Amino acid sequence: MVGRATKFETDGMNIAQSISERIADILRMEIISAEIEPDASIKQSHIAERFNVSQAPVREALCQLTAERFLVHQANRGVRVAPLVAAEVLETAQLRITLESELVAAACKRFGVEDEKNVALALKKNAAARTVSELLKANDAFHEALYAPAGRPITLEIVCRLRARYARYLGFMWKHSGHAAASLKEHEELVALIRSARNADAAKLLRQHIQASTDAILTCLKNIEP
Repeated sequence: MVGRATKFETDGMNIAQSISERIADILRMEIISAEIEPDASIKQSHIAERFNVSQAPVREALCQLTAERFLVHQANRGVRVAPLVAAEVLETAQLRITLESELVAAACKRFGVEDEKNVALALKKNAAARTVSELLKANDAFHEALYAPAGRPITLEIVCRLRARYARYLGFMWKHSGHAAASLKEHEELVALIRSARNADAAKLLRQHIQASTDAILTCLKNIEP
C-alpha cells in the first residue's frame, strides 16, 4: 500500500469534498518529496483503505492529481505516478533562470529593513529543515521572501507556478543526493549580495544556483534510466 495509514477528523459540512482535497494534498506532497517514487502504482482501493474512507473521495482526489499531471493513466498499467522527464525540467529551469534573475536584481534595488527580516527568518527555517518535505516548503518560502521586494506580483505569480512544476524534480534530487547543503550555502551567499545591493552579482549567482540544481537533477534522472 502506498503511504502510511492516516485517519481524518470528519467534522463540518461537505465532508466528501474536504476529505478528497486533504487526500490530494497529502499524496501531492508525498509525490513532490519523492516519498512516493515516479512510476509507482496508485490503486484506488489501497488509498481508500489507507485513509479509512470510501472510494468516492479517493476517486476525486486522484482525478485532481491527474489534472495537475502528478498522476497518469496508462493502458494495462492503471494509475501511476507521472514519470520525471528531462526535457520538462530543462524547459522549466530556463524559464526560471530568465524570470528569477530579473526578480532578484529588481529586489536588490528595493531591499529594506522588513525585507531583510523576512529573508533572515526564511533562511533560518531553511537551515533548520531536515526532511525533503520541510526543505521544499522552506525553500519556497525563502525564494518568495527574496523576490517580494521587487514589487512585480505578476512575474512572481508566474515564477511560483514554474517553481511548483520544478518542485517534483527538486524533491527527487534532494532525496537521492547531498545537494541540499550546497543550495543552502548559495542561499546565504545570495542574501549577502542583496544586502550589499550587488544586483548584477546576485542575478548571476541565482542563474548559477538554478543551473546547478538542474544539473544535479539531470544526473539523478540518468541514474534511474533503465
